[in-house]
Amino acid sequence: MADIEQKLKALKVADLKAILTKADAQAPAKATKADLVARILASQAAQDAYKSIHEPETAQEPAEETEDAVAEAEAEEEQEPVAEAETEAATESEQAPKAAEAVDPELEKRRQRAARFGIPLVEPKAPKPKPEPKAAKSKAPPPEDKEKLNARAARFGGQEKAAAPESRKRSAPVEAQVDAEEAERRRKRAERFGMST
Repeated sequence: MADIEQKLKALKVADLKAILTKADAQAPAKATKADLVARILASQAAQDAYKSIHEPETAQEPAEETEDAVAEAEAEEEQEPVAEAETEAATESEQAPKAAEAVDPELEKRRQRAARFGIPLVEPKAPKPKPEPKAAKSKAPPPEDKEKLNARAARFGGQEKAAAPESRKRSAPVEAQVDAEEAERRRKRAERFGMST
């Protein structure tokens, strides 16, 4: 009796409910696992249903050996070496995929979880490989013909690069040459607002 109780406790609630429904016993909707186990143990029909589902039938009577049975056993022994060779080859081929599966324990955990909750296993999509970076773009302009460079210099004026100043201070703005009339206006404005020139 305790053996059956341990086996029942190992089953899932859904399996316990299935046993009760097969035995035509009421299974309450909000029953706990302990309640279901107690109901199965209390009902002989439920215990019989459990045994029919989960325990294979065993023959109580020892089989009498006859000449036919002995002949069949000898024939099976002759076929066993061939069957063993096939079985070994099959197990080796099965072990190769299992070794690959065992490599990813996270995947194995997902499979067990899916089986436990009765949901289909959703394989994660393989991460997209990052595209290889294209050739590094150089910030320098592509080399051009001397004629093009000369034509551009003539059109837009010479663009000479100023030497980078050694200090980080700004240099004073370059004052453009101003005609006398503009200089007089600036001087009068400075006097009006009290600025020095």
